[in-house]
Amino acid sequence: MNDAAGKPVIDAARMVDLARYPIADPGSAAGAAFRQACRKRFLEDGLCMLPEFIRPEALETLAREAEGFAGDAWFCRSTHNVYLTDHDPAAPRDGRLSPSGGGPRNVCLTGHDPATPAGDVAIRQERTFVGSIPYDRIGKGSSLRRLYLWDPLKDFVGAVLGKDRLHRFADPLGACSVNVFGDGGEHGWHFDESEFTVTLMLQPPESGGAFEYVPRIRGREDEQAIIGAVLDGDRAGVVELPFTAGALLVFGGRQTLHRVTRVHGARPRLVPVLCYAERPGLENSEAVRKLFWGRTGTEPASCRKYLPIHAFTARNTGFSARSSV
Repeated sequence: MNDAAGKPVIDAARMVDLARYPIADPGSAAGAAFRQACRKRFLEDGLCMLPEFIRPEALETLAREAEGFAGDAWFCRSTHNVYLTDHDPAAPRDGRLSPSGGGPRNVCLTGHDPATPAGDVAIRQERTFVGSIPYDRIGKGSSLRRLYLWDPLKDFVGAVLGKDRLHRFADPLGACSVNVFGDGGEHGWHFDESEFTVTLMLQPPESGGAFEYVPRIRGREDEQAIIGAVLDGDRAGVVELPFTAGALLVFGGRQTLHRVTRVHGARPRLVPVLCYAERPGLENSEAVRKLFWGRTGTEPASCRKYLPIHAFTARNTGFSARSSV
């Protein structure tokens, strides 16, 4: 099957290895047992990873599509703390920019969070440099859109998360986007504000770009000590998740500290982010869209390259925060 431009696209049911992962038949014994096993894994580990979820021929098509859209990625360079909050109680709460000397500027979408632990780790800064291809730049007939709009995938994600019903995110730019880590790209240590993220490991870089995490430390009595040690380079509790092209990952990043190490080489690290919500019609504010994609709607972006602002305070709309996986 080809799209309007004559490029090959694949139906969603043919992209997924349904013989190995029976997500389209939840009423069968095999389908029900598989969902239960994935739910159990998520509860125990804080994540559920399905290697080779995408079939090889579909993976090649999806990667080729994403590389074709990469020219429309909006790149942001930023610094932030692990909580993606401003440690200054006087920080603005409406997404306004705050001056920060000669370096990247800081943006705080939520203002100071009184629940954020005070102390050294709340003021220590991590670096992030990543681009994002917005949903309206992903072709309407593309294979990635077909996968995102496929109900069996949405319903399976809901089952893993223990949600009775999920809805696709209604944001015109953030519903389904693609993270682009070029040469020098990275995402510093942080917790997500969103409860979960759903990502697809599409294309690894030539080197670097490892996803590392310290599971389930948010809220522990020794949380601050663990974070401080990690930021100081202690590797004792750090787990590395191999980048397996074609893998689907459902990740609970609110409780788990995580990062993407610096990418090297000409081949970009490509990771689609599929966003869902428990309520229909949810979308980002125009201010958030402006921060993440340089514009507020579906109009052409005036600049799609480097944006020197702190754009990685997580979105305040719940399930849509841009994942670093």
